[in-house]
Amino acid sequence: MTASVSVVIALIAGIVVFGTVGDLILSRTMKQVGRDDLRTWRDALRLAGRTLGAPGFYLGVACMAGAFVSLLAALSVAPVSLVEPATALSFVLNTLGAQFLLKERVNPTRWMGTLLVTGGAYLLFF
Repeated sequence: MTASVSVVIALIAGIVVFGTVGDLILSRTMKQVGRDDLRTWRDALRLAGRTLGAPGFYLGVACMAGAFVSLLAALSVAPVSLVEPATALSFVLNTLGAQFLLKERVNPTRWMGTLLVTGGAYLLFF
């Protein structure tokens, strides 16, 4: 079964957008939940309880589920050798979101790595 180009582009956009938004929401939520040393099972359960009590956790998981459903749909109508490299834009969007939305410091080396990985994936695309 061959889908139209616009359907494949829409599905790939769904993977990239939902995945990126989900990653950023989950990262922000987990930073708000806090960090534990996780030395005992009790520490792990306490962290799990705080995580499950954070509304952002459910929104992030819903976004990641949307990305997964988009991936499944894309793989059902397009070859994996097209779908996976096309989703490499998520690396750039995640790094942009980390720097500008989450206020993380992204050093030039990390930017170079992000661009090299994305560029390499796009070489596979064509």
